[in-house]
Amino acid sequence: MQSQSRRFTFFLASITSLTSISIDMSLPAVPAIERDFSLVAGHGSLTLSLFLAGYALTPLAGGPLADRFGRRPVLIVSLALFAAAALACTLAQSFTMLLVCRLLQGCASGVSVALPLAIVRDLVEGQAARQRISEVTMVNALMPILAPIFGSWVMLLGSWRWLFGTQAAFAGIVILLVVFDFKESLAPERRQGLHPARLARNYWLLITHRQFLGYSLIYALNFACIFSFIAVSPLILMQTEGVSRHLYTLLFAAIAMGTILGSFASGVLNRRRLPVKRIITAGMLLMTVASFTGAGLQLAGLHRPWFVLPPVFLALFCFGLTAPAVTLEALEPVPHLAGSGSGAIRSLQMIFGSAASGLLAAFCARSAMRPEIAATLTMSVAVAASASLYFVALRGQETMPPEAG
Repeated sequence: MQSQSRRFTFFLASITSLTSISIDMSLPAVPAIERDFSLVAGHGSLTLSLFLAGYALTPLAGGPLADRFGRRPVLIVSLALFAAAALACTLAQSFTMLLVCRLLQGCASGVSVALPLAIVRDLVEGQAARQRISEVTMVNALMPILAPIFGSWVMLLGSWRWLFGTQAAFAGIVILLVVFDFKESLAPERRQGLHPARLARNYWLLITHRQFLGYSLIYALNFACIFSFIAVSPLILMQTEGVSRHLYTLLFAAIAMGTILGSFASGVLNRRRLPVKRIITAGMLLMTVASFTGAGLQLAGLHRPWFVLPPVFLALFCFGLTAPAVTLEALEPVPHLAGSGSGAIRSLQMIFGSAASGLLAAFCARSAMRPEIAATLTMSVAVAASASLYFVALRGQETMPPEAG
């Protein structure tokens, strides 16, 4: 499989799409899970929060393992564990057991999904790397559109448990791709040791590197901005606004197109060699405007979907536009720690996303505030922090790469 081929792009996208398969496919099932386990409205979103919590834990271990043993064996083991956890979800007899299985599924997914970024950094760099990540992001952005629709179709055939069986089958297909069509990307001479002191030193170099930490936090805050709405979207649209499950999947697909269009725009601008800082600046400004506009409309009492969704669409567009540039700017000064760096980025992403969605779900379950107001205010807080970090602390800075331990 050649690193410049379309097949390689789709291969990487199939790995990164595990997140959408695990989250977006499950969104239409949240009300059914709440009914089956007699839960308070909003508590079903904890299946998403626990998945993200598990996802946040393991990249910090998976990155160094991939730096030591290579990308291929770590992918195979983590994908197999993902499939096993998904199958266990289908057998859960209590909500607690379902949450435990989702946590384990997230742990396995966190290792797998962190590696495509490191694989790209192994094989290409600079403008070529940004182009490849833009293409992967654009293909992967189809999954938030297709996954809820496919999830609704699966639920027409059976219960919500069938969704997790489908996730296990998808992971099995990806395992076959890794086994038969992926050649190890990390050369033996570039592999890092697993000595605890060395790992601690390498992570210390990462978290104290201003450029790496700054852009990683920007990416995590931007993800928290969009995911805070996604996590409670079934509550907002199906339970508060009363739209049908079918209409929900169509509306979700419509706003998810924002990420696809943003990723496509990122690729076009990259091919035209527009400076990366200019792309990030434009995306951050638009995302701030979108989030604050959405919050303003909700505070003004305009709660219908056609007022709620357009600002979210624009925020998703901006996330797709900036994500490839932001992640590669984070890794640019630390190519020798690509696996550990990729894992740290994914951990921060999911820590912030899990915290935002979990706190928001708990707040919506206990507060009289309308969920769309709470969600858009959360979006505004996250993007305000991200924009402040970029414009005040990072924009225009130049840094030197650290030395590996």
